[in-house]
Amino acid sequence: MRPAATTLVTALHDADAVRVAARISAGHRMHVTGHALAAARGIAARRDQFDRVCGPDADHDLVVTLAPEVDVRAVGMMLANAARSETGDDRILRHVVAVLRADDVAHLLWSDVDDAFVAAERVVAAVEYATVIALDRVEPLSGRRRRALVSLLHRMAPHAVIVAAPALRGPLDLPASNGGAARLLASGAGGMRALSSDAGREDTARGPRDELVTLRYREPLPFHPGRLADVIAHDLAAGANGRVLRSKGFFRLASRPDHVGSWSSFGAMLALDPTANPSWDEDAPVGQAIWFVGERLDVHAVERALDGALLTPDELLAGPDAWRRWPDPFPVWPALDASHEQRHDRP
Repeated sequence: MRPAATTLVTALHDADAVRVAARISAGHRMHVTGHALAAARGIAARRDQFDRVCGPDADHDLVVTLAPEVDVRAVGMMLANAARSETGDDRILRHVVAVLRADDVAHLLWSDVDDAFVAAERVVAAVEYATVIALDRVEPLSGRRRRALVSLLHRMAPHAVIVAAPALRGPLDLPASNGGAARLLASGAGGMRALSSDAGREDTARGPRDELVTLRYREPLPFHPGRLADVIAHDLAAGANGRVLRSKGFFRLASRPDHVGSWSSFGAMLALDPTANPSWDEDAPVGQAIWFVGERLDVHAVERALDGALLTPDELLAGPDAWRRWPDPFPVWPALDASHEQRHDRP
């Protein structure tokens, strides 16, 4: 079987991805757009074409640039699953390379901009599912800000190699790979890996040049909606207890007892969205499981604030019928699929 020879390159700007792809490609390149399924099918069709023309045992180097809206993780997983079903081996991807403009990312993190959700989501997706992070335009950043950014990226993607984009001059500048990049995509991002560990709440390990602190917050009780809104507005605001740079996890609101919420922040942007799992699903997380990483973060103050937003014993005993009537300041979530509710109601 030939060595896996597909590398995916993603960036917030097509020009950045194309520029880096041109340097690291020793053979063929292509660009894909649209939804993940169409992108994966296009890549697979190109590889099949190479097999027909050059033979299945040839090492066809293919570097694929993905448009910013394409879900890189979904594309990688689809390619790996298809390869596994066809050959029994999912080693199809050499690398997933994320090209970032360091000054743009720093602006999202430290400028307190709170309405760039699309850009923030794309940065997070690119970082957390990359095996190589190529940083461009680092010169405008101070040494301290540069170190903080690199430290954050390491925490978000502990399996990724971080390099300066200009240092990628050819395919040999990429780290060695056995083609198992897709397995890293499946293993989860840094926050999810941290939450799956058995360690305690706080992880304050840091070097003398690293002021970032992480917190794993786990509690089985649901949040009171009004008190959680106050915590978000005051205790988690930049400067109140340090600066939260990234947070990720799951949460439960008492006023929405049927739902499991997804918690995700990057800089000042916090998205609280419903997940596909109803609360009664046997695989649904229980209570709160949120990972925070921040600059000079006062983890004890953050813990106290979040603990204060949990239901009290009397509130807990009041039950879901009372919880649903509480004022809830958060945006409305779509109703759960009726089929889920019907399955739940069956004896």
